[in-house]
Amino acid sequence: MEIIIGKTSGFCKGVEHTVREASKILEKEKVYCLGEIVHNERVVTDLKNLGMITINNISDAKNNSKVIVRAHGEVKETYEIAKEKNIELLDLTCGKIKAIKVKIEKHKNDSFIIIIGKKSHPESIGLKSFASNNSCIIENEEDIEKSLDLISKSNLNKIHIISQTTFNSSKFDKLTNIIKENTSKDVIIDKTICDTTSKRQEETEILSKKVDVMLIVGGKHSSNTKELENVSKTHCKKTYLLQNKDALKDIKISSKNKIGIMAGASTPKIIVEEIINKLKEDYKN
Repeated sequence: MEIIIGKTSGFCKGVEHTVREASKILEKEKVYCLGEIVHNERVVTDLKNLGMITINNISDAKNNSKVIVRAHGEVKETYEIAKEKNIELLDLTCGKIKAIKVKIEKHKNDSFIIIIGKKSHPESIGLKSFASNNSCIIENEEDIEKSLDLISKSNLNKIHIISQTTFNSSKFDKLTNIIKENTSKDVIIDKTICDTTSKRQEETEILSKKVDVMLIVGGKHSSNTKELENVSKTHCKKTYLLQNKDALKDIKISSKNKIGIMAGASTPKIIVEEIINKLKEDYKN
């Protein structure tokens, strides 16, 4: 059995920073975290064991307490409520997402803001909250149709398109082209997909063409991991998304197979190592 591991697998710099800083904070005191700090069960459990208390709403935090803002960022209202309740926010939002917020604040008064991303993803929801009413989230072609009337009725003559940092790069290009074809307004395309995300998707595409089985490792709620799975399935029918080594028991693999492994941005290196060791143990020559 030959195992090929993607060079871009595992923690991105943003997630690595968030997890490292959260661990440092928890060494000193127990704090709240608003939502899962990253979309990976192992990471969330490890930090919980250090004393992190996950809450779903800022209103659930006690007055005068401390709350970690996770890597995905938060909606504008969260910062307002925190101020009212004298809550100290320990902001560990990914630096790239913070930079997108700055762009939105800069252009929201002169441009209709379109966020290309998943409508249910906390990053997209958070970003939109910093825009004015002249904004929308577009995930697919159907959303474009639904949003054209809103865009055309806007008194703003420009459209500024940005992206969720972990969105599919090819899909972003396709959707932006359709938007341009259906409006007479000036369109500014700001492809804010993280470089690491793009490189990871590109490597997944290349690797999935070379192997018999592709293992995508990451959390079941991880957007970037799901995108890797989608990219891989286009070229390798035997593509499987798994959270840990235990999931290998449900996957049919031959000792003669060439295996490709790619891990999402929130996946610790240790999980990939455990999967590799399990494969080597189960398929000894």
